[in-house]
Amino acid sequence: MRALRHYHQIGLLEEPERSSNGYRDYGTHALVTVLRIRRLADLGFSLPQISTMLEGTEPPPAEVFDALDAEFASQIDRLTHQRELLAHLRQYEALPDLPPQIASFHHLLLRSGLTGSAASVDRDHTLLLMHLMGSQGQGYLTAIYELLSHPHRASTAAAAMTAWADLDDEASREEIMALAEQITELFLPVVAELAAQDAPELPAPPDAWFSQHTTDYLSSGQRAVLDTVRSALEGRHDGTSAPPDT
Repeated sequence: MRALRHYHQIGLLEEPERSSNGYRDYGTHALVTVLRIRRLADLGFSLPQISTMLEGTEPPPAEVFDALDAEFASQIDRLTHQRELLAHLRQYEALPDLPPQIASFHHLLLRSGLTGSAASVDRDHTLLLMHLMGSQGQGYLTAIYELLSHPHRASTAAAAMTAWADLDDEASREEIMALAEQITELFLPVVAELAAQDAPELPAPPDAWFSQHTTDYLSSGQRAVLDTVRSALEGRHDGTSAPPDT
């Protein structure tokens, strides 16, 4: 009945008079019209197109069929891609909302000791960073995960990522500085390898997305670690010593 009311509202189907019992009296002609509408809708034609076809006696021009066929082909491509993504995520037993680019690397890190809770935290941060950094930044971040998940550093990376995910506002200065040093030593060769392999460049200076990422989202302990690591990496890159503890 809801569909019939909609057909009446948009003018596809003439609304019949009500009989003495208050119900609309639909005749055979109305039934045929409804059957035609449903058939055309099932084929994918739009309601404005259906309205024109109901009034005409000739098939629509080839361009109408071509456009609908192209739309279906596009939908098939999109659905095929979606199925490939699902298969990829299933293959690596990944969280379904994890960026698929890093699913295989996350799988290796999980097998190397990354805890499930830490993986969930990392998923959230990665989604946010990939959104803030744009398509070029996504390639850069994916390259980092690939290097972190290499067999010779995966267990170290998993341990550091787990410790960082567990860091809260009550973290001591000793915990912060120890983890910052661990992450710095982990990332120094990664940054060097990225430079050597001509990794994708960031579309904006790191500060542009770093500040957005840390504001009102990370714990104070996590922010302190990232601030210290960033300063240390920048100091090593410039050939200067790391700044004094703050």
